[in-house]
Amino acid sequence: MIDPIVRRVRAASTEASTDVASRLAHLPILGTAVERMGKYDDNLKGFILIIPWLAWAGVFLLFPFFFALYLSFHEWAIISPEQPFVGLEHYVALFTGDMFYQLLGNTLYFFLVNVPTQIVAALAVAVLLDRIIRGRALFMAGYFVPYVTSGVVVAVVFNWLYSPDGFLNQLLAVFGAEVNFLGSEQLAMPAIAMMVSWKFVGYYAIIFLANLQSIPDSVYESAALDGANEWEQFRHITFPLLNPSMLVVVILSTITAFQIFTEPFIMTQGGPDGATTTFVLTIYQSAFSYLEMGFASALGVVLAAMIFVISYVERNYIETEVSM
Repeated sequence: MIDPIVRRVRAASTEASTDVASRLAHLPILGTAVERMGKYDDNLKGFILIIPWLAWAGVFLLFPFFFALYLSFHEWAIISPEQPFVGLEHYVALFTGDMFYQLLGNTLYFFLVNVPTQIVAALAVAVLLDRIIRGRALFMAGYFVPYVTSGVVVAVVFNWLYSPDGFLNQLLAVFGAEVNFLGSEQLAMPAIAMMVSWKFVGYYAIIFLANLQSIPDSVYESAALDGANEWEQFRHITFPLLNPSMLVVVILSTITAFQIFTEPFIMTQGGPDGATTTFVLTIYQSAFSYLEMGFASALGVVLAAMIFVISYVERNYIETEVSM
């Protein structure tokens, strides 16, 4: 009983759509549109499905970037409607001053400390998790919790841990020592880098773990039959096959290093003596503390260009290593 009813409904709907299409086909403009829609029906559906993403990207990605690029050539104090054109004045002031090179030095220092630490720690955690059979999900959740925890909360907790009367100095007091982690120009940035590494290592470990579990066991069995020990298997099999996830982790950690803001803002406000001042922190201060939106936009454009260039170089280098 159901099949005849379904067939009649489908036939009626097909006749109705055909009738509507035939009527529209006689119209001068809509007729051509209907004919093209019939020929490219699949492509049309695809375009319709990506319209929400295109709208989101246009509003939250393309428009902010081009508006920042526009503002970088103008002077704007946010509270004032005037936006006078100043040309390359902001870029000249940026590259001829000492501030940019201090920011670049701080960021590169954080990058060199943070990125290798994250990669090594995350890879070690992933290898250990791959060997665990019972309770793997529990350990994965434990390592992943710091990543989903608010950066402000983590910064506040570590601010107490690093403080002169905090937990770490209480432990060091047993040995008669005391370290001012955040008050030292030499230790402030490494202390923040270690905290950020702790926060992100679980996330990157999950990426490595997914790649590890996609490697067939038969590859290791064949290597073992040929006499390769565990280190040789890791060096010549596991590590080369981890290049896809390595590329993702390196690029993500690089972007994180160049965009660090929450931790120095909460813990040191850029001190001591500018030792932890970063690009994004300076952009925030220039835009909302000094109302120099044009200069902040110029700094943001330069930062975006540096991230793009470094990520491009990293990608080409790692892909070259894969092909070799």
